[in-house]
Amino acid sequence: MLKSRLLRDVATAGLLVLFIFAATVCAQSPANNELLKMIPAKSLFCVRVNNFDYTLNQIDQFLAGVSPMPMGVSMMVRMQLANLLGSPQLTGLNTNGSFAVFGVTMPGETSQINTIPNIFVGMLAPVTDYKQFIEGNPNCNQADDKGISKITVNEAPVLLAAKTGNYVLMCWANDYDKLVTMTKAISDTKAEGLSSILDASETKQAETEAIWAYGNIQQVSGTFGPLVNAKIEEIKTIAKSMHAGQSGASPESIQNIMNMYSGILEVLMKETKSVSIGINPKADVLNITETILAVPGTDMAKMLTADISSQRENTLLPYIQDGAVANFGATINNPLWRTLNIRGIDILASMAGGSISADNIKEMKTLAAEIIDSVEGPVVYSVSSDTKNKPPFAVKYLIAVKDEKKFNQIIEKATEIMKTSGIMDFYKSMGMETSFSMEKDVDNYKGVSISSAKLSLKATDAMTPQSQMIISMYGEGFDYRWGMVNGLFACAVSGDVNSTIRELIDEVKADGPKQIGSEMKAALSLLTQANKADFLLTFNILRFINMVTSMVPIPIPPMEAQTKSNIVIAGTAADSRMVVNIAVPKQHLTEIMAAFMAMQQKSGTMNQ
Repeated sequence: MLKSRLLRDVATAGLLVLFIFAATVCAQSPANNELLKMIPAKSLFCVRVNNFDYTLNQIDQFLAGVSPMPMGVSMMVRMQLANLLGSPQLTGLNTNGSFAVFGVTMPGETSQINTIPNIFVGMLAPVTDYKQFIEGNPNCNQADDKGISKITVNEAPVLLAAKTGNYVLMCWANDYDKLVTMTKAISDTKAEGLSSILDASETKQAETEAIWAYGNIQQVSGTFGPLVNAKIEEIKTIAKSMHAGQSGASPESIQNIMNMYSGILEVLMKETKSVSIGINPKADVLNITETILAVPGTDMAKMLTADISSQRENTLLPYIQDGAVANFGATINNPLWRTLNIRGIDILASMAGGSISADNIKEMKTLAAEIIDSVEGPVVYSVSSDTKNKPPFAVKYLIAVKDEKKFNQIIEKATEIMKTSGIMDFYKSMGMETSFSMEKDVDNYKGVSISSAKLSLKATDAMTPQSQMIISMYGEGFDYRWGMVNGLFACAVSGDVNSTIRELIDEVKADGPKQIGSEMKAALSLLTQANKADFLLTFNILRFINMVTSMVPIPIPPMEAQTKSNIVIAGTAADSRMVVNIAVPKQHLTEIMAAFMAMQQKSGTMNQ
């Protein structure tokens, strides 16, 4: 009972803390751009909340009936501010304005002893009258000869404060010299602010989203890149010292994996200009918009391009089923998916070390490009829980194919590469023996020729906990069945794969469902134009938890989850940026809380 309550409270408190932190550190009136001009252009990050009081009230509405806390977020935040300033009136503080917190690298060199960069973290809060702010709040002390005031709690200095325009700039109490320097820098009319490096869409998002977070990846890379690379090299050194006879992954495979992560990080740091996140809470839904902006001229910039030649609306969405753990739909944006496939092969090659030859890698990339050319546009996947079988899930997917002959040839070539390229050797180095086999035309159902494949899994050391977990999760491996039906590649992966593929063939032969399912219809209502996005994903947390708990060796009773809502994610690439929109319906949080409460009550009844 206590454990269930703890899980519930931790889950909710974690979400609550996220909101409180973001809300406590930011806000501004959309009508003026002063705040963006004050934040240094070379800031590593910035978090801001517009219309502070209003945003906190919106968070309260979203969490109403979900949060176990006895009071709203707005009340909790005001209490924290009152405790900090020593006055519940928050004299001189404009809580209808916008607050911001930012971090910037200060001049100074790091050393081998102290590798942490010299970072200044400051908070900008709007004031109606700075003099009243200092004099009207008991914890604020009078300024010294450099205009710096101490903010004390229980007579101990906690923050420092200085006037900058219509704002108070605050920082940690031990950053006195940094605050003096930063105050002068912000007051310099020639200094460039953050607004000078944001484009029009970024500026609009910063000024209109309730909560906005921004990270300058190029600045972060220059500041923390050497430190991160040093840590990766440390891990590689540790891997080298491991004994080759130990169970599980070999030292060489661990080094290869670290090389893979290092390579991914290097590409992201070099080719990503910035990442920004907008958060907009409403009474019934939490909307999140993430924007990834590429450095001009890079491969990432070329990849994040709109493909006007592709079919923009996903006509296969009616096949997506209600009750699934996750659904995925996509249209083929040629530059995006072609480059992602190539990058995926590069990652696999890096992770496999020398297991895959250069010729095999070249052939894989050729096939990756050819498969994009052979498909017509829409793609849909559905993953459903099937706890009575191993693996405890069923996957069904459909791909619109424009060249069936070429598509089938690609499958045959890919199968041959799986057997001969050294991929299996890589998995063996990770402690997992694998084999892949394919048979063409093993069955026929209603005139559709069905082919099959088997990916077998076997741990090199069956007695390790990891091996026991894999056996519990996946059994002997994965069975595939597929066929071409009315121009669609229909494929199934499940424990009862013969039944699953027949169900899918029946659906396609009947020209598919006549309308979109209720859950997908609800998802599309949360994100307009999501049916025309490059990809669309729905995800149900409760169904996922039940599926995962069915995989573990220790029997865990499933949650009695009454759930019909889903988290919705849709992404579109264009103009060298990827925009990902996320909708978290309040109904889904309510369903999660109800399931945890039911589990708690059931646990309490069993303990009586």
